[in-house]
Amino acid sequence: MRKHRQVTNQLNMKENNNNTLGLNFTQWLWQQPGNRKLLLLSIAIIIAQFIIFKLLYPYPNFLPDSYSYLDAAFYNKQINIWPIGYSKFLRLFSCITHSDTALICFQFIFLHFSVLFFAFSIGYIISISRLTLYIIILSQLLNPLSLYLSNFISSDAIFTGLSLIWFTQMAWIIHRPTNRLIAAHIAVLLAVFMFRYNALYYPIISITTITLSGLRFQQKILGIGALIIFMGIFVFLTIQGYRDTTGRNQFSAFGGWQLSSNALFAYSRLPKDSNETIPLKYQKLQQIVDKHIDSLRTIKNRPDNELGIYYLWDEHAPLKAYMNLVYQRDSTTDGFKRWASMAPLYSDYGKLLILNHPLAFTRYFIGPNLVNYYVPNAEFLALYNMGSDTIEDIAKVWFQYKSNKVVSITQKNRIKVMEYFPVFVAITNLLFLLSFIGFILLNNVQAINTQLKQLLLLTIFVWLFNIGFSVLAAPIVLRYQVFPTILAFSFLVILLSYIVREALISGNRVNEIENCPQG
Repeated sequence: MRKHRQVTNQLNMKENNNNTLGLNFTQWLWQQPGNRKLLLLSIAIIIAQFIIFKLLYPYPNFLPDSYSYLDAAFYNKQINIWPIGYSKFLRLFSCITHSDTALICFQFIFLHFSVLFFAFSIGYIISISRLTLYIIILSQLLNPLSLYLSNFISSDAIFTGLSLIWFTQMAWIIHRPTNRLIAAHIAVLLAVFMFRYNALYYPIISITTITLSGLRFQQKILGIGALIIFMGIFVFLTIQGYRDTTGRNQFSAFGGWQLSSNALFAYSRLPKDSNETIPLKYQKLQQIVDKHIDSLRTIKNRPDNELGIYYLWDEHAPLKAYMNLVYQRDSTTDGFKRWASMAPLYSDYGKLLILNHPLAFTRYFIGPNLVNYYVPNAEFLALYNMGSDTIEDIAKVWFQYKSNKVVSITQKNRIKVMEYFPVFVAITNLLFLLSFIGFILLNNVQAINTQLKQLLLLTIFVWLFNIGFSVLAAPIVLRYQVFPTILAFSFLVILLSYIVREALISGNRVNEIENCPQG
């Protein structure tokens, strides 16, 4: 056992001796010839990929969210269906240029340099081998998913990049915390929170990381206090914006609609119960729901066959139908105010259905969504411009196009390569989980460096939180899972490298024992 630990420690030292050389991160990145070569190669790949990609796809990819973001940016709205961060970014970027190519270029470069910051930082902190670092970086840079994600007029690419920076900053807080780093981390956390509410659980992990870091007690209190204050200010301003618009306090109107949609999907699978008691304020809505579900039972190919957005957005579904009924004699209230004003009622109604039928919700929503997490739907990533060659007027005006027509190299606007990525995500998550278990069972945990153990715990923490939040929040699609997939794949490669190395060490020990002279 002692011999085994000695060999393991020697290999740890050989992989990367940046600590013994006394190099800081910048020096390690630029003065080490192998790292500098990899960085320059990465930059060359990023530039070449973008040029080729834009020759094939001269226009961005538009999805329904795109027009909502552009509308909010055009009218400088303070609240919107989606978090306001991306619309504010679009408006700020328009002060420089309205070029769609420049916008997509920025998103593409931001995402890929976030990947480089993440990968090189992990390589420095836990001293992985150069081969492992090459595999992680080149596999991510050559991954077409990043190209297609960056081509959306959507928050996806920037949210993914910010999430990678957020995680990387936590790795640095664990490794070498400073006041400046904590301040930068709070700024990034606030930014990522403004771009997508998938980051709702991020503050919990950030606070935990700061609490367990090597900072002094006073620094921890100040850091956590500042984090809570800045996040609280954003939440307060958002709630105030909704109160000014709808007269009700709420943080996310979309959350109310989504909760009710999730509950209705599960409820629609239940047999009709004439004895169910519904409070008076929901009875008209319940009548519409029951009538609609009865009509669906007579249809062979139901529009809600698969877990998705039917109950959320379809004009014939109960939520939109009831909203239209409420405002049928109101021609003055605009569409967004109508939509946002219904959210508190729908939130309460969704909670009521879930509490009344918890087992059904678990079976018909959580269960299928777990499957969606394992094999997420490619959704709009597999389609160019939702299968159309025409865009809405707001996009034409914003990007100063001459017409509403867009073109690409795709046949029938299908992006076939993206149809295979749900399987890749499924394999990655499965192998990551198995490799983590194998690493714990097969490796001598005491022999690995402390930084690796800490980052593995952080990664598992983020991975599990993401599963829980994603499965409970909304139907899962591929573009929402790019960040955790990058995490899982990167640490899968790291874990496999350690497992293979451990197997080689064990093989050498067996050979030493067999060759040992008998006596």
